[in-house]
Amino acid sequence: MHRTIRTTLGLAAATAVLAIGLPAAASSASAATVTKTATASSFDFDDSWGYYYSKYWNGSRAKARGDVYEDEHHDGRFHVEGKLYDKNTPNWLCGYVQVKFEDEDGDDSTYWAKKCGSNGYRYFHFYENDVDSIQVRTCYYDNHHASKKSCGRWNYIYESDSEE
Repeated sequence: MHRTIRTTLGLAAATAVLAIGLPAAASSASAATVTKTATASSFDFDDSWGYYYSKYWNGSRAKARGDVYEDEHHDGRFHVEGKLYDKNTPNWLCGYVQVKFEDEDGDDSTYWAKKCGSNGYRYFHFYENDVDSIQVRTCYYDNHHASKKSCGRWNYIYESDSEE
């Protein structure tokens, strides 16, 4: 589902909870809205994404999650940042995340980050100007064959609402 549809569904669900009159749930929903509003005031667009997973390899999967936002100081510049995890894989196999920025002409730029080993995570941060959509996918990277493998699907984390 696209983010705008999920946001609309989430707002409809929150409205239904308020209408039913569940005070505890309503106060939690209000707190979440206040937090998101405070974060959104720092940027023109701000949203979280993930966890997105690679396909299974020997019972394990790499995963990534993060945030996408529009820079308030540079109009049209979008940032994607996050954390990449690689759990329980041999040293020659690494967690791998790809971020693809696409402009309105269909031209794209793809960036990647790699995390080898089960300890901790790898932070990544990429940005591009004049973006029409942004997609993310998580894979494994085979260091022996210098190739991606076991990739999950591409996930849209941002799409412009303009229809020209």
